[in-house]
Amino acid sequence: MPPSAAPREAAPPPPSPRFARSLVAASAALAAAAAAAWWMLSRPAQEPAAHAPAPASAAAPAPAAPAADAGLVLGPAQLRALDVATAAAGAATLLPVPGLPAQAAAPLAASAQVTAPYAGVVTRILIDEGAEVRKGQPLARIQSRDALAAQGELARARSEATAAALQARRDAALLAEGIIPAARNEQSQARTQAAQAGLQQAAGALAQLRMVAGGQAGEYELLAPLSGQVLRRQLMPGQSVAALEAAFVVAEAGRMDVNFTAPLRLRSALQPGLLVSLPDGGQARVAAVGADADPASQSLRVRASVQGRAALAAGQQFSVSLQLPAPAGALAVPPSALLTSGQGHVLYVASDAAGAEKGALRLRAVHVQLLGGDESASVVQPAAQDGATALQAGDQVVTRGTALLRSLLPST
Repeated sequence: MPPSAAPREAAPPPPSPRFARSLVAASAALAAAAAAAWWMLSRPAQEPAAHAPAPASAAAPAPAAPAADAGLVLGPAQLRALDVATAAAGAATLLPVPGLPAQAAAPLAASAQVTAPYAGVVTRILIDEGAEVRKGQPLARIQSRDALAAQGELARARSEATAAALQARRDAALLAEGIIPAARNEQSQARTQAAQAGLQQAAGALAQLRMVAGGQAGEYELLAPLSGQVLRRQLMPGQSVAALEAAFVVAEAGRMDVNFTAPLRLRSALQPGLLVSLPDGGQARVAAVGADADPASQSLRVRASVQGRAALAAGQQFSVSLQLPAPAGALAVPPSALLTSGQGHVLYVASDAAGAEKGALRLRAVHVQLLGGDESASVVQPAAQDGATALQAGDQVVTRGTALLRSLLPST
């Protein structure tokens, strides 16, 4: 009996008729969807018919050639499919420089630091931080042996000045009667002037304090030098303080300065009066610009005075936006209108498409130079390659759908 042949692999069973029909239907649906999408994005806007519509048997119109200015005409349906939105470009008057580090500080012209004129020990705190005070109001009490000595010196100077004045009057009367020579009277007048100078000096040493009536020996009160708010208290009960040690900082209520740093490249543009935008919506004006640059950061110190009542706390840190004058011809556009293009930027300008259906737009790419801006607006100028008239105030720029337009209308 001949050897049997090698077994043959069994062929896969043919697909069922229902599966085959489903596969064909799915392929046809995908092909139809792709064709519809291509037709929607590439179909140019049609000119409005000036006569009766063509018969149904007429062939579909072929895509139109690109416009002479390399623009692209899109009809209303295409614009809706691309989700295109536009906004008007405006003339820019200010050039924002955002993100500058800043810190709130007590107003330079409306604040004062209170120091302890004599060394001693703090016995009482009369006013705490944040409190409103009036000029001359007691802030704290300090007991000091030096103040006690100054009080005694003031009493001696007052007695000497009184005695010298009395002697000067007697000598003036004796001189008038011819009893004493003129030289003696002149000496009396000189002693009187010296005694008055000593009295003024002794009284001036105690001018910024007030001795506590009925208090401990040498106990005096620190007085507020102006009416305002206590920003900082640096004393504690029982604390020993040295002579001229800082005790309080008092400032006019509601006023505040902002200290920030600006890049050295802006030195020629920085000047008093420039507007500064604060994060809370408030504004400040530049009051002073530093003359020297910080060696580490290569930046300049700038001080601005807050306009109106400030909702800031001294020492608070934040970022500010410096508003510089915009150059001539600069335009403000929404930040979403800009796309990067090589080393620069490009945006798309939309205008009515003459000869196309109603609602159609002609889109063209314009290269621009980004000068600056913030989250609300970008300040640009048309690039030299496109000319100064390529973008003007009032032109509509595309703010949404720009990514898809890049593929349809190349920017380079």
